[in-house]
Amino acid sequence: MSAGPPGGESLARSRAVPTSSASQYELLLQVGASLHATLVVDGHGRIVWIDPVMAGAAGWRGDAPVGHHMEEVLRDLPWLEQALDAALDGTEGLCEGGGREQRLSAIVVPVFGEDGAQLGACARLRTVEPPKPKPASEQRLCQAEIAEERKAREHLEQKTSLLHATFDSITDGVVVVDLERNITAFNKRFQEIWGLTDEMLKEPSAEKALASAAPLVKDPERFVTLIQRRFIPSLDEDHDIVELRDGRVLERRSIPQRVGDTIIGRIWSYRDVTAERHAQAEQARLLAAEHHARERLEESFAVLDTFLNHAPIGLGFLGRDLRYLRINDALAALHGRRREEEIGKTIREMTPHMAPHIEPLMRQVLETGTPIIGIAMTGEVPATPGEPRHWLVSYYPVRTESGAILGVGAVVVEVTEERRAQADRERLLREAQEAIRVRDDFLSIAAHELKTPLTPLRLHLQMMKGQAGAGRPVAPHHVDKALTQVARLSVLVNDLLDTSRIQAGRLELSSEPISLRELIREVLSDFRVVGTLHSLEFEEPGESLVIMGDRGRLAQVLTNLVENAFKYSPTGGPVRVTARREGGEALVSVQDEGIGIPEDQQAHLFERFFRARNAPISGFGGLGLGLYICRDIIERHGGRIWVESGVERGSTFHFSLPLVEQAPARARPTGRQ
Repeated sequence: MSAGPPGGESLARSRAVPTSSASQYELLLQVGASLHATLVVDGHGRIVWIDPVMAGAAGWRGDAPVGHHMEEVLRDLPWLEQALDAALDGTEGLCEGGGREQRLSAIVVPVFGEDGAQLGACARLRTVEPPKPKPASEQRLCQAEIAEERKAREHLEQKTSLLHATFDSITDGVVVVDLERNITAFNKRFQEIWGLTDEMLKEPSAEKALASAAPLVKDPERFVTLIQRRFIPSLDEDHDIVELRDGRVLERRSIPQRVGDTIIGRIWSYRDVTAERHAQAEQARLLAAEHHARERLEESFAVLDTFLNHAPIGLGFLGRDLRYLRINDALAALHGRRREEEIGKTIREMTPHMAPHIEPLMRQVLETGTPIIGIAMTGEVPATPGEPRHWLVSYYPVRTESGAILGVGAVVVEVTEERRAQADRERLLREAQEAIRVRDDFLSIAAHELKTPLTPLRLHLQMMKGQAGAGRPVAPHHVDKALTQVARLSVLVNDLLDTSRIQAGRLELSSEPISLRELIREVLSDFRVVGTLHSLEFEEPGESLVIMGDRGRLAQVLTNLVENAFKYSPTGGPVRVTARREGGEALVSVQDEGIGIPEDQQAHLFERFFRARNAPISGFGGLGLGLYICRDIIERHGGRIWVESGVERGSTFHFSLPLVEQAPARARPTGRQ
């Protein structure tokens, strides 16, 4: 029988104690493996491990010998039993004896714990040849083996010390109980957790230790029941939580202790998870608080979104990086987008053309914490390109309860309609003021124009009265002068009446075929004497130019244009009248070389009561109604009237009328529509 490596390998393979729960059996088995032992017993003489060949040599015929006392197993090897008894008393040694017709020798070594307590003993056996004279070489070999054994024992002691140190340094409290309910091993952490002193553990009874620990537990009855249930050998492993009265929480694990396939006891480990459980509870509380806060935040955001999306003004909230966190439809619409497209985007991304103006203001609010309120801004938006829009913009710092600035809130109120209304009011005010000015000017002009012919008329009438009273005949030239002034008064009154009719839509027109060439001849024939300063020229058309219209009203237009040409040419010069066909229209022009009309006033020339500013009232008479009446008459005939002029370059008035050949005659309206 050999106690060499095969036995050692079998012993190493037979260990079944988990590495996280060291025990005296673990130590014994590791020592036995180190010594290549054939037999390992605990401190009570029970077999912890035995080589199957060794069990046969000892005469054992029963079931597995592990757990049985060595007296039962080593009946055929009493000399080995005696050596093991000596080893359990702390004495190591070498012994020999017979067994199954062979001579055996054994090295027996006691095994001690770090604290000096006896853990058990190991024996290594080998077959011994019959005694022969040993040559010197064999004696030297025996001495070498003894030295090897001593070296192995020293290695074993180092290993044992390391295992004990490891066992006591682990954070779990570990206790090992054998099948007789005796504590066979425990570490210092186990004592600390349960408050068990060395004095209390001198007696290895697990029942007494349990009785000492039970009062510390919140539910001692359940605790004791579960422990006692596991005193019964079982392959079951369990895990549960033990709550102590002082608030500590222990995580308990229980596994069977086995040598090979044989259960020799049970191992309990206790881990203090109080801090972990408190951390978990705190984490759960924080998670619940966070969940509650998130729900409240979502509710707040829901309320905020409802408010934002129904607000008639543009609202937005931006973070410190000037990215939109919230924005309503009204503000997003100004950018030409939906609000979902703007969340998370910067101002520069959404409104690059406005960013250079907006960003400095927002950064100022973020840096100073002072709001900026009511800034007037004007710009265009994609929805209405080319149309200026107006807003009043305010920026506010958004703060936490502690006062920290989270971002900036933007409030954009569109005032385009208000600005337009204000512009309309200002325009109407200007128009009203202009109307008042025009009215005052008109009254002044009308008074002057009406008074001007009255003075010579009165003079001529007085002279005619004096001549008649003296019995002298009335001088014809006084009569002519008086009639001229009466005609002038008649023109002024008729202009006022025509203007009133035009405004009321009651200016009546007749319609008949008219030869425009003949009409111009008739009108110009009335200007027989034009004075020495002016000349009147007519460039006649080569055709009759028949139109449909009111002869008297068209004559009134032509007369007014010719008179104006004379009036506004104070230094004289020719007045040219031309008529010609242009497509389906007849074009009539009256040209003078007078003072001309400033370009900025030409657009108002055909308005009621308008007089060019470069024509002083004292030098040029009239109420400013003639051209207004002319435009209405021409437009009622389906034509148009306009002017070409320059200051000191004279003026040319044109009007066009549809010809009968191109536009068949039709009845003209009798009143303004």
